[in-house]
Amino acid sequence: MKRQTTPYRRPAPELSGETCAMLLAAIMLLAVAARIAAAFVLKHPLDSDPLAYFTMAQGLAERGELLDIYGQHAFYSAGYPLVLTPFFALLGSSVPVALGVNLALGVISIVLIYKLTLALSGNRWAGLLAALFYALWFPGIWNATMLAKENLSTPLLIGLALCAVRIARDERPISAALVAGLLWGASLVTGGSTLLLCAGVGIALLMLWRTRGAFRPAFAGGLAFIAGAALIVGPWLHATDKMVGRPILTTNAAFNLYLGNNPAATGKFVSISDTPMAKDWEATRIRLGEVGNADRLQAAALDWIGDNPGRAAELAALKLAYFWQPNIPDAADFAASKAVASIRLFEVAQYGLILLFGLLAFRSPLIASDGKWIFAAMIAGFWLIHAAAYIITRYRDPAIPLLIVTAAIPIAAWLQQLAARRGVPHAA
Repeated sequence: MKRQTTPYRRPAPELSGETCAMLLAAIMLLAVAARIAAAFVLKHPLDSDPLAYFTMAQGLAERGELLDIYGQHAFYSAGYPLVLTPFFALLGSSVPVALGVNLALGVISIVLIYKLTLALSGNRWAGLLAALFYALWFPGIWNATMLAKENLSTPLLIGLALCAVRIARDERPISAALVAGLLWGASLVTGGSTLLLCAGVGIALLMLWRTRGAFRPAFAGGLAFIAGAALIVGPWLHATDKMVGRPILTTNAAFNLYLGNNPAATGKFVSISDTPMAKDWEATRIRLGEVGNADRLQAAALDWIGDNPGRAAELAALKLAYFWQPNIPDAADFAASKAVASIRLFEVAQYGLILLFGLLAFRSPLIASDGKWIFAAMIAGFWLIHAAAYIITRYRDPAIPLLIVTAAIPIAAWLQQLAARRGVPHAA
């Protein structure tokens, strides 16, 4: 009698810790190489926001004063320049030094992405795949080639998500909450749009309460979180009180609020010169001072919202849509550089796939449910706060690694299943 045969499915090979470390190191080197090559090709000029951050770090390192290119102390968020400052003091104030810091921050992001993916899936292959996705993610490469605060806010956000997962799982929750508070505080000093990221930690503390069956551990974790944030934000508020006469995170928030809510607002960036404030802008700004001018802008924005609630709501909805809009190059972009515009088409495809698989992955049973809830709260918080001001494409960049993590987990599992199917038949 002829024996039947059944397919033998060889399991995907397991990764040893040593092999995984070597592969992760190779991915880091790939990320560094890609970013160095891009910096040489793009050669971004030092102007606008990058020039402001450079000037702030240079002034603090060389003269002990924090001033931007307009002579303001707290208009541009200070977190990123504060990170650059010790390196400028030690190695000299230069763009290559700043780009070196960006490379280090990119490597840190890759390590954190690997750890976060591993925490949510227990799959080293998924962790490596997520790290590889981020290493080759075009906006991450692009941001690393210029002085952009997203280089810092990205690892802060990923680290905060990792801490939140550990709080939810009762893994040294007080220590994790303290570190989460430090990271959130640093995020606030780096950019006010991270304000609602604390929602993820709130979800984690509720999960801790449920796990322990007692309120006290969650309450203690909340206190540790607040204490950690205060350790970072407190000194900065004291510094701004001395510099501008009021404890404030940034005077830029009022400026952004006005640009997003005025008769000329579109939901995207508009120049102050195109708004009703254009008349005597410089003279009035100097006369009122940094804080006084911020108060004027905030009052004007709130008055306009109160007088035009329908249009304000429409703009808010547009901003929420623009937040996820692909960064499609237009005819002007192709006229400026066909090569860069063509690369951006790849970026659009890359972004579309990350968004599609990242969101669909929230239905996957391969991803721990606590991570899904925490990620959803953080992404929603980061997204919704942008309805207040205006949208520039790179503003969403710090949150995209969370979708890279969720996308990588089911994709890695599918690739492992595909590899397992390439087995040999054996006799039954």
